[in-house]
Amino acid sequence: MKKIIGSFLIVTCLFVASCSDIDDITRENSVTEANYTTQSTFRNTPKFSKRELIIQYKKHTPPNRKAALRSYYGAVEYEVCAHCDGTLEKWDFGPGADLENKLGSVRSGSGGAESIQNVITEFNFKFEQEVATLNGGSGNSYDSDKIVSPDNEGVIIAVLDSGIDTNYPTLEESAPFLYNASNLGIPGVYSGWDYVNGDNNCYDDDTLVHGTAVSSLMHTSLNNVEVPFQLLPVKIANHQGEVSIFNMLCGMLFALPKADILQISAGWYDAAGANPYTTAIFLDVLSEYEDVLVVTSAGNSNLDNDGQIAHYPSNFSALTNNVIAIAATNHEATDASYFTNYGRNTVDFITNGTYIPFVNHMDQPVLISGTSFSAPLVTAVAARILYNSGMTYTPLEIKNQLDYQGIPVNYTKPTKYDKYIPHFYQ
Repeated sequence: MKKIIGSFLIVTCLFVASCSDIDDITRENSVTEANYTTQSTFRNTPKFSKRELIIQYKKHTPPNRKAALRSYYGAVEYEVCAHCDGTLEKWDFGPGADLENKLGSVRSGSGGAESIQNVITEFNFKFEQEVATLNGGSGNSYDSDKIVSPDNEGVIIAVLDSGIDTNYPTLEESAPFLYNASNLGIPGVYSGWDYVNGDNNCYDDDTLVHGTAVSSLMHTSLNNVEVPFQLLPVKIANHQGEVSIFNMLCGMLFALPKADILQISAGWYDAAGANPYTTAIFLDVLSEYEDVLVVTSAGNSNLDNDGQIAHYPSNFSALTNNVIAIAATNHEATDASYFTNYGRNTVDFITNGTYIPFVNHMDQPVLISGTSFSAPLVTAVAARILYNSGMTYTPLEIKNQLDYQGIPVNYTKPTKYDKYIPHFYQ
């Protein structure tokens, strides 16, 4: 997210496939609305690891079997998902590894690999977002006891993003709003968890404070309608806005057992048409926690997610009832934005996403744009629906209420329900 000094938008796009013929663009590049349609749509190819695999074990695989498998396949190092269920590991085979051969061997089921449910290659992707900066930094996300709620009551929203700067002008001097993870009795966990640095400091050091903006939109919206809530920050993106798919999966496994709603304003593109192994891992995790609503951003590349190039995790909305994908309108909400992705089958609702009022770190007014910021506005609406139901509604019932409360629209870019969702941010 960014300070906007005009009509700027980064159109970085992320792939889960090789697209070497596509031009690369850095996070700092920009295009204007006027020349947006003339630019090459795809700006950022995926960064696939040359030495790391992600291993999904079957439930209840014993530690000695895991150790034997790591030894058999020659993993020189491994990483586990901290504070998760033990089903996910990342294996590192060191420099010069023949990773394709390793991947094929594990998938063939040799060496006791029947204990492995799935295996994929580790990859990274970046946020899609606007130009300029709101100035991230370094510090602590838990530097005041007044910030952490003494009890976990109301709607608990886990935010998988770049963390949260609780000293940001939009959040300071607030009532307690962070989830109290210490109530769970997990040693070393204060509120959320930082999967980038492996500690409990979820401070948002992203140069664009993306996670802080996403959290602030929900924070302000829910305070406006007096809905009690806590945010559970789960840091999966580094200071450059880069996300590891392993960290995203770990973040989901950490957050889903604790949350009522999971907010994800990040995603990647699968130019090959849905890698079945990656899809399988995510669907396994989502199906295990099917009572938790997952709200995702649809993406900012002016693409039909149905048939041009699949965008995940938003496209899981077509495969499971507990995921919804949100598109962005233009500033006046008279049509879809020029940058938003859409899809009759894969994008559910639409709300404001262009020139949303915000402030920079100096508390000066700025504007932000992107489906990253449309999604949390709908998350807040979903949270109120859930709270008003007595915390009883299922994700499908929340979705049905969003459909019922939404305003019918006939925008040039279709969505599943063709409904604009009024929000409480302003």
